[in-house]
Amino acid sequence: MRCFMDENTLVQTGIKGLDSIFFGGISHSNVILIEGVTGSGKTLMGMEFVYRGITEYNEPGIIVVFETSPDKLIRDASAFGWNLVELQEQEKLKIVFTTPAVFEEEMRSTDSLLIETANQMGAKRIFIDGVGLLTKITSGDRSGPVFYREVLQQLVQELNRENLTAVLSHERGSTAEAIASSEIANYLMDTVIRLNSKRIGRRSHRSIEIVKSRGQDYDSGEHTLFITSGKGLE
Repeated sequence: MRCFMDENTLVQTGIKGLDSIFFGGISHSNVILIEGVTGSGKTLMGMEFVYRGITEYNEPGIIVVFETSPDKLIRDASAFGWNLVELQEQEKLKIVFTTPAVFEEEMRSTDSLLIETANQMGAKRIFIDGVGLLTKITSGDRSGPVFYREVLQQLVQELNRENLTAVLSHERGSTAEAIASSEIANYLMDTVIRLNSKRIGRRSHRSIEIVKSRGQDYDSGEHTLFITSGKGLE
């Protein structure tokens, strides 16, 4: 039997078709992981989650990037008709370009500039792109999967404490290290969205699958995913 949740406990992503797969939205307290191979649409989905939050639900947001420059992010967004520059000028959006090590220090700090900025903006949503890069952090003799797990746990706790609806993206790789980090992230996150991209003949076929979402039902199995210029994800 399908379990329906009160709409007040759900966060609507605003991404066309995605909320229907979750039967209305994602549980408000869940930290969301988007995982997939390069080019599957992870960054775009996280960016659209924040953009739709601002423009459709009046929920200011923050985008944290480690590798992609803000200028490139703004350029890519414009192809879908999303004016991120305007949203930044209106102080509804903040794009933070940093390193994994500095970001991890921010999350541990009692006077975090990032959290202070989020509070000043009244931010409700945050997207952290490439969270798997936190595996590169070392602290003394602490490194590897166990330390990565500690870092992620700390991050999740901080996000919950600040009442931010968070989306994190994670690259899926084939090396033992990449597989291990992906398994850790899958275990710790409440909702896991997997994006797939397959070559069929001369065309790419994209799909989306909900791996898990604690505390709620969802439409399981693979669903076709389209990326449409001027619109976004469908």
